[in-house]
Amino acid sequence: MDETLKALFRYIKRENRDPTWQGIRDNVLGAIYHPEMRYADVLKVVLTAYTQALMEPRFQLPGRHNAAEDLLLAPIKGHHAIDFMGPSSVEVSYSVEQFYGAMIEKMMGDLRCCRIDWCRSEIWPEASPAAAPALESR
Repeated sequence: MDETLKALFRYIKRENRDPTWQGIRDNVLGAIYHPEMRYADVLKVVLTAYTQALMEPRFQLPGRHNAAEDLLLAPIKGHHAIDFMGPSSVEVSYSVEQFYGAMIEKMMGDLRCCRIDWCRSEIWPEASPAAAPALESR
């Protein structure tokens, strides 16, 4: 597991976190890569980390067997849809930021829900079992 995925887990498993691309850049990736990362850079890094998590069955990532389909449909269908009930017609336009932002939030939501109890000490090496956040075990 690379340092980026560990950092994303430490961030997303906290209670108060911002799953938007700006929040991820400002609170996680900016310190690892560059504080002025562009939107496409954040998307690429999150997608790479998400793919890494998908490849590890112990994470039990939600919907991992149909992850590509779920990710592709995230902006228009499901919990992370831009419009909760889906687009009202095919004429509805979304910005690139809205569209890919829904995908980023979907990936981060899946990472938040996956199991990490088996690698707790790797994600929080300095923390005692009682010091790690309550949400980190699931």
